Amino acid sequence: MSDHHRETPSPEALNDAIRTLWVRAGEQRRSLTADEQRIYQVLVAAWAEATQAGQELAA
Repeated sequence: MSDHHRETPSPEALNDAIRTLWVRAGEQRRSLTADEQRIYQVLVAAWAEATQAGQELAA
């Protein structure tokens, strides 16, 4: 069994992914699909965690 190390994306990368979801939906003049909403929720939670970790490091 291999040990997979996942690097946490930066808050900027997560924010870009969030914006991409909204831009795609906006270009197609539609709401987010159910799958996109789930992805959005995961991205926002990860972004909040990443920004909180960054603030703790700065303190």
